[in-house]
Amino acid sequence: MPSFMLVLALYAEGASDKRFLPILIQRTAEQILNQRGRFIVEVLPPRIIEKIEAPTQAECILKAAQQASGYHALIIHADADHPTRNEAFEQRFQPGYTLVQQATPPVCKHLLPVIPVRMIEAWLLAHPEALQEILDTTMNAAALGLPLKAREVESVPSPKQTLKQAVQKARAHLPRRRQNIDIGSLYEPIARLISLERLDEVPAYKQFKADLTKVLGSLNLIE
Repeated sequence: MPSFMLVLALYAEGASDKRFLPILIQRTAEQILNQRGRFIVEVLPPRIIEKIEAPTQAECILKAAQQASGYHALIIHADADHPTRNEAFEQRFQPGYTLVQQATPPVCKHLLPVIPVRMIEAWLLAHPEALQEILDTTMNAAALGLPLKAREVESVPSPKQTLKQAVQKARAHLPRRRQNIDIGSLYEPIARLISLERLDEVPAYKQFKADLTKVLGSLNLIE
C-alpha cells in the first residue's frame, strides 16, 4: 500500500491542453518518484482548475492557488507562443507567483510553470512512433512531415498545423468519409503513449521536469 498520496492541481489554458497535460504530469511525477522516491508514493490524477475570470493573469493564478489550497502543488500552464519560454515566464507566470507568495492562507504556495515553446502541440510531435501507432500508419516521420529528432520540435513554426497535416497524410488512403478526425481526440492517447525519454530531449519539457523534481524535493518525497 502507498504510504503517501501526491495530490497536484493544474490550471491550463485550453480544452486540448486539459486532455494532454494531466496524464503527462502524472506520468512524469511517477517516473521521478520511481527513480528517486524515498518511499512508495501514489500520484493521483491532477485536479483541473477550470477557467477563472479576473482582470489579470496574475489574479487568475492567485484565485487558482486559493482553489488549490490543501494540494501539494499547483502547475500553471502557459504556451510560450514564441521561440523561447522567457517572455511567457516573466509576464504570465512570475507576477502570479509573486502574488501567491505574498498571500495569506488558505493558498497553495508550491507553484511551478509548464511552458511549452510555441504551444503544447510541439510536445505531441516529439515521438512520431507514438503518433504512427495511434493513427495505425506505416508512414515514417519524414513521410508525415514530422521532425526527425525530438529536440527539433521547438523549431516548428506551427506545431498544431504540422500535427493536422500529419494526420491528413496518414489517413489520405482512407475513404473520404473516414479521413476526417477530431484532432482533439488524439491528445489523450498520445499522452499515455509518448516516450518520456524522447520528451527529455525537448528543452521546455526538461525544464518542467526539473521544476517538478525541485518541488518533490521540497516536499521531502525524493532523495
